[in-house]
Amino acid sequence: MKYFVAVYQKLKNIYMSHSSMENDLPMICPSLRIYDNEELELLKPQSLLNDEQKKALSIIKKQNVAYELNSVPISPNFWDLNPNNSLFDIYRDILDKNNLKNLEENLDKVLDSKSTILFDAKNSDTKEFKAYKKYRTLFEDAVNKITDHLLLFDGLDTDEEKSNWNDKLVTLNNIKELAFSEWKVKGSKDTIEKELTRINKSSDADLYLAMAQNAKHTFEAAEKTDVISNSSIHDISFIPYDFMENESGWNSMRIEKSELEGLHSEAKNGNENIPSEILSIDYDESMIQAVEVDYSFVHLKRNWFNKNFMLSNYFEWKEPKKISDGQTISNDFKLPAFPKTMILIKNLKVILDPSIISASVSNAEQLVYFGPMVMKQQVFVNKNNNQKFLKAVTNVKTIKSDQLNYLARKTAIVGTQKATVINSINARTAMEHEPADAMKTTVNASFAGKTNMGNMINNIKNLQQLNPVPHGASPVQPTPQPANPIKVPWGSWGPKFPTIPTPIPTPIPIPVPPPPAGAVVQFRILDKINNEPIYKCAISIKGTNNNRIFEIESNETGMISQLIPLGEYSIELRIDDYAILNQNFSVTSAMPLNLEYKLQREEVKFKSYFLIGMICERMPRIPVD
Repeated sequence: MKYFVAVYQKLKNIYMSHSSMENDLPMICPSLRIYDNEELELLKPQSLLNDEQKKALSIIKKQNVAYELNSVPISPNFWDLNPNNSLFDIYRDILDKNNLKNLEENLDKVLDSKSTILFDAKNSDTKEFKAYKKYRTLFEDAVNKITDHLLLFDGLDTDEEKSNWNDKLVTLNNIKELAFSEWKVKGSKDTIEKELTRINKSSDADLYLAMAQNAKHTFEAAEKTDVISNSSIHDISFIPYDFMENESGWNSMRIEKSELEGLHSEAKNGNENIPSEILSIDYDESMIQAVEVDYSFVHLKRNWFNKNFMLSNYFEWKEPKKISDGQTISNDFKLPAFPKTMILIKNLKVILDPSIISASVSNAEQLVYFGPMVMKQQVFVNKNNNQKFLKAVTNVKTIKSDQLNYLARKTAIVGTQKATVINSINARTAMEHEPADAMKTTVNASFAGKTNMGNMINNIKNLQQLNPVPHGASPVQPTPQPANPIKVPWGSWGPKFPTIPTPIPTPIPIPVPPPPAGAVVQFRILDKINNEPIYKCAISIKGTNNNRIFEIESNETGMISQLIPLGEYSIELRIDDYAILNQNFSVTSAMPLNLEYKLQREEVKFKSYFLIGMICERMPRIPVD
């Protein structure tokens, strides 16, 4: 977990050193939050969507994602999804309950009463106002003549010319002073300007009303039954707007082990905007040598949100729950801050110790995590430098599946002490026979009982290097129990903010069941037209009569082998430029099984982004006075 915190700390430092504002508040997102290209694209204004089908989908689906990304923080230590505390509802409530109606009535009364100092009964200028305009014009002319005269100085050559120029300047200054005196006495300057100031204050109030009314009318239009108009409320404009189409706004970085340790120490010692519960999770990650990742800071622009009218001296708020005190981030305030910039990462690679073997990662009984992110059950090798690394699971369907929730719970029971998590969310789990003790424990699937890759394979790191074997072909061995049990982490899979788990003091050891019987299945992925092998095709396998999942990729020959227990399975194949293929297969015996799939070409891109933090903007004190 600490290296995940280190990655966040690095990105936080980068943002704060380059583009931070005074009220920026970086916050870690401690739960697994992943969005694919399709979900985020639906949030764009419909004018930016060229596909008519996407426009129709955006009306239906965009609301849920918009509520998630508009979650208002209620803790100074983290940001997470909380649709029950959305900027939509808070902002609407502020518009409904401020002093807008009373101010409208008072302003109407002011505007109805005509100024007797400026206008007579016939609505014409009074003689005082006419004199004011006359002498103000004379004064402005005198100032303009001085300005023009000053421009002539650079063209003077002789001392006589400069002396004459200076004499004329003195004369012009005297004329200006005389004009000002006449404006003040004969033009009733003080009286007229006092009245103009009073009227201008009414104009300021009018401007405030225009801002507040515009925001209110936008929401009133959105609350009507017309779903087309409602969809505009959920629009979010991204900056950079094309971060999903290309590499605009994306940067790459590699963090070596020594720097990871230092960044984690920095986060732990600073203890700023990171929950102490997360910082206290300090387990063995010795098998990690480095982390490579692409990152981007994507700004969220909402055309319906305008905080400026709340900063006006005309804004009043008399509700018991204050809006903001300008400092505290908590549920005691209505709008202490709001999310404005996503910290996104993609193409995560966790570089491993060379002694790692594939069988330690392909354990069908447990999951491997990097922070809250689930890693694929496959060790990849960089052909250029022979470095071994892990990739994160990016298939949103797999991450949200019942099968993964089940394995997350099982991983927690096998790999750590039993724990009880205080959480109102009960993850749906596919029914399958399991030990009675296992069914008694509710585990938070986001962090509870992570099988850390360091602990999981700590006992094998000093073993002699084994001969290479096809991925998953060797029998899956039970994972050794960690020498130091991992504290139960913290977070939530569901659309709620994280809650802190309460571990049971006495660990209850749970025996590790032997691996189920299965077969080595060899998958071969080909192009349907030319039968060429497809490299790096993502393969998602889920049990339909059990709770197994496998996330692997094809190699350069289009093939990959995996030990799969007996049962019925669905398989999804996806890669850029090919249509998704969904099939089913069965493993009925321990005999090796060869499966071949051919993909049809199609213009499609599959991109996923992990949201590991959010830059929020702290609201100033509201009301100002």
